[in-house]
Amino acid sequence: MFAVIAVRTIVFAVPRAAPRRARIVLAAGPAAALALLLVPAVTRAADLVADGACYAGGQPIALSGTAFTPGAPVTISGAAIGGAQADALGAFATQVAAPALDELGPRAMRLTAVDRVNPANTATLELRVVREAFGSNVPIAGRPRQTTTWHFAGFMPDQPIYGHFVLRGRSRGDYRFGVAGGACGTLTVRAARIPGVRTLRPGRWTLKLDQRMTYSASAPGSAVTFRMRRRSRG
Repeated sequence: MFAVIAVRTIVFAVPRAAPRRARIVLAAGPAAALALLLVPAVTRAADLVADGACYAGGQPIALSGTAFTPGAPVTISGAAIGGAQADALGAFATQVAAPALDELGPRAMRLTAVDRVNPANTATLELRVVREAFGSNVPIAGRPRQTTTWHFAGFMPDQPIYGHFVLRGRSRGDYRFGVAGGACGTLTVRAARIPGVRTLRPGRWTLKLDQRMTYSASAPGSAVTFRMRRRSRG
């Protein structure tokens, strides 16, 4: 028996009567112009936009805002803190860092941009944050063949999630957990603690989580090391 200890997105035809109509419109031109001047200007509401929908803790979030007071300073608050300066058109671009999480996530978080010249002119934005890219609860501590619940977050959506169990620099088993879904690339699935490995051997192992079918040490992903030992019968 073995046990694992965790180490670690008009052109149209003009009727011949048209010239007469044109003269009528032109005759009413001054009155129409005056009426237009009396119509109050429509004020656009401020808007705040991010370059994505989900971020890993610490990852930069590119923000852009419009319809703020021209030249006004803008304060960013909420899940992240920052500031910007609106240009002559009332637009700005800035960057803040996604907050750190202790749990795997995702967690919904809100950012607010406040016009410092006109504080009533604010914009809010909701986004999601995960603890890290290629994150998992990694439930490998325990009996290797025992079924447990795996949670994943921070993967590329609509792509499979793979685990590669590596011993002495070579993959001894590659396992397809399922396909990541949602904006944050999440997945929850039941599987063995050490799935896809035919022969369990004592030693120091590495679990590489990524989205490649075959193992590559240089592929983007995350890794955790653990030690497998033979259990005593007692």
